[in-house]
Amino acid sequence: MQTVSLKLYSDYYIWAPLALTGCDLLPEKNILLEVKKNRIVSCQMVQKDLLPSYIKVHPGFYPLEEGTTLLPALIDAHIHLALDGKNFNRARAMWKDSNALQTRIKHNLSEMINSGIGAVRDGGDSLAINLEAKRMVDSEQYSGPRIVAVGQAIRVKGGYGSFLGLDYECRTDIPALVERIWASGVDQIKVVISGVVSFIEYGSVKGLLMPLDDLCSVVAGARKYGLKVMAHASSAAAVDLALKAGVDSIEHGYFVSADGLKAMAEKHVAWIPTIIPVAAQLRGDLFAIRTPLETEVISTICKEQIEKLKCAFELGVPLGVGTDSGAGGVSHACNLVEEMLLYKTGFLDNRTVLKAATVTNAGILGLEKEIGILEPGYKAALIAVRGNPLDNLEDLKEVDTHFLPS
Repeated sequence: MQTVSLKLYSDYYIWAPLALTGCDLLPEKNILLEVKKNRIVSCQMVQKDLLPSYIKVHPGFYPLEEGTTLLPALIDAHIHLALDGKNFNRARAMWKDSNALQTRIKHNLSEMINSGIGAVRDGGDSLAINLEAKRMVDSEQYSGPRIVAVGQAIRVKGGYGSFLGLDYECRTDIPALVERIWASGVDQIKVVISGVVSFIEYGSVKGLLMPLDDLCSVVAGARKYGLKVMAHASSAAAVDLALKAGVDSIEHGYFVSADGLKAMAEKHVAWIPTIIPVAAQLRGDLFAIRTPLETEVISTICKEQIEKLKCAFELGVPLGVGTDSGAGGVSHACNLVEEMLLYKTGFLDNRTVLKAATVTNAGILGLEKEIGILEPGYKAALIAVRGNPLDNLEDLKEVDTHFLPS
């Protein structure tokens, strides 16, 4: 796999035997892209043997091999860089060791690039490690995908997620807390409405629910600063609260009701189902420690989430793709395609799944005018894979080239 770092003031030409273009990822053969200042300025059909000689000798000319497909770089709409997906306590302990933490994060970011991930949205940590990683990538001190960061999430005192961010005691504290987070340079606000699902008691979600008036205060504060709100909501009641308050995306959404899905479609609120963190509990070493009861509960949760994914698509809910990587059993980078394959088991076709991980995810990240689409005007954040993912999503695991705008 080669990474091509596109420099802002250099020109490039990329020729692809097959490219997935536009909002609908339409396959087009023999496509020549011209790139200036990191953006695609033209996209035209040209046979390889008819390319002008000045393009063939241009130092910024990249002809892709036959049998490869050019498409927008993948986007992961929910990760946690501060965690490692292997050992929660060990990862937390590493927060005190700056050198070790930086080494791990740099490695994870590099792996994302190798896996064709061009942008991510981090769901927060209590030390805002994700925000520092964003700054390092933006300043080109780290090589990695573009990071949309929330810094520190907001939660009610005594509620779930002390490792995710900051808590508040009184509703009157919320405006100042939102302002503090905004001033740190975040891209979005993250709010923790509920706890997490139980793997022992089906349908149970541990943790306090954030009161609706408090949640509305968070959303109002975010709107004051022009920020989107991503909401951790893992129960039907939590999803209903999130929708009433006017958040922009529902994270997890386990046990969401049929009415909740309809409301999400009507309000055009995105859903990131994060199936893989639950499915991973029945894979590898984690499966070995699960009791028969836990195995049954976890299997039921996964099956239900996948079934509701199909319902959400049919209703018109904007579907994003996020792995919650860093959570137990979910390593960074490699699990994005695994999450997409789970969508496939929900009877979604390959184009729909690809659009969720590119076009829709770009909008969820607030980058809908920047990336996620291969057409003039967009940044050349692109990948070339061996094969054609419209035919087989597994081909996304064979990234040949990653074009990474500076």
